[in-house]
Amino acid sequence: MSDFLILSEAGVYAIPVREEDQAIAGGGMLLFSPLSGYVAAAERGEVMMLQKVISGGLPAATVPGAEQLLEGLFAFGRGQVLHHYREPGQGDTLSILPNQKCNFSCSYCYSAKGRSDSELSPEALRAMLKYFIDPARIEPCELNILIAGGGEPMLSWPLISAGLDYAADLAAESGFKLYIRIITNGSILNEEIIRTLLRHRIRVCVSFEILEELQQKQRGAFRKVHKHIRTLISRGIIPEIFTTITPAGVERMEEMLEAVHHSYPEVKKVNFDPVMDKRLFTGTEDLSAFYRSFVRNYFRAWEAFRDKGLETGNTILEKFSRLRDRFCPGYLCLTAEGTLSLCHKVSSPSDPAYDRYCYGSVTLSGKPDMDQVKFDRLLQYNAAHFSECNDCFARWHCGGGCLACRDHFSVEQLLEVCNFHRDMLYNLLIRKPKNHCM
Repeated sequence: MSDFLILSEAGVYAIPVREEDQAIAGGGMLLFSPLSGYVAAAERGEVMMLQKVISGGLPAATVPGAEQLLEGLFAFGRGQVLHHYREPGQGDTLSILPNQKCNFSCSYCYSAKGRSDSELSPEALRAMLKYFIDPARIEPCELNILIAGGGEPMLSWPLISAGLDYAADLAAESGFKLYIRIITNGSILNEEIIRTLLRHRIRVCVSFEILEELQQKQRGAFRKVHKHIRTLISRGIIPEIFTTITPAGVERMEEMLEAVHHSYPEVKKVNFDPVMDKRLFTGTEDLSAFYRSFVRNYFRAWEAFRDKGLETGNTILEKFSRLRDRFCPGYLCLTAEGTLSLCHKVSSPSDPAYDRYCYGSVTLSGKPDMDQVKFDRLLQYNAAHFSECNDCFARWHCGGGCLACRDHFSVEQLLEVCNFHRDMLYNLLIRKPKNHCM
């Protein structure tokens, strides 16, 4: 980065292209301007000349293509940056974690230590929905509701079903639209559930390892989940599949997509995310090798199926679709205890970080009690807070990284997480049309 300090200070990053990627990238370097979304291929000498133009050492007119390139690189204004919220309770997204119960024992589960019989009370759920779907809080728009775990949300189906009906009534009264997702392990399904999903047009996401061997090893109940996915499809509910990639499956992503294409051809999207469990790695080198393998196999699978009607998703890449100053802006996550956590990954009193992440609680009389000071303390952890983000070309997409991830990994391991984020963005950029905006 030091060779291109003038560019980086101007918000443009010169990214060396690996030799094996130069044919697809179109040059030995990429010029990337996050704030304009512009990507251009260049050679090192051209980049050095461009620096001289920017510093005033050369007229732009004397360098072929420089004026057009500069116009693209500095056309800042590629959409509004998603800034983190300044007050708790802002935003259009609510996560509901209805319980801490689960009928699975997934080998890598981040919330396994938090298991209990806790379940959100119907009164607390109604109070939170009434606050969230309220034109006095936010002007009528499309609101996002995610129902997840915690535990397995379908174990609290009567609570969820009543909440869905209540939310729909509130939205209809005030002119809101609702976009609702449920993430489930796919083991619980019946006719009443299907009818409710259809009535409210719920988007269903099934956590599933796809390959029977991996499902049985890491989650269990392969045949039941397979049957329920087929049942959902037969009733017109096309689920997305969310697969957690562990070292056992990292080399098999293309095989997973082939299995989906064969067994569930109606499915349009499979999401692959790397596991967040440091216990699975013997050390930093092991974690680094896993991330490198993930990137290599993810993009190999993506390229193999991108023209077959099967989208390959990834949470990190989806974050890259919008500029942000923080990994997440500060969501409302309603826990089974009736508290508000900054992150759905930290939702149980058994979690050591629970008290630090919880900044409020539901009240039955109206607006939740929310601690502004505590909220500010949590939200300060963003791209501007971490010095290592200053010269990183992924800073406007990563936003300083997930706070729960930072808390989970050691300092040394976190360097590999950052390298992984950069490598994902790098692989996205080399595949983008050059001299175009993202």
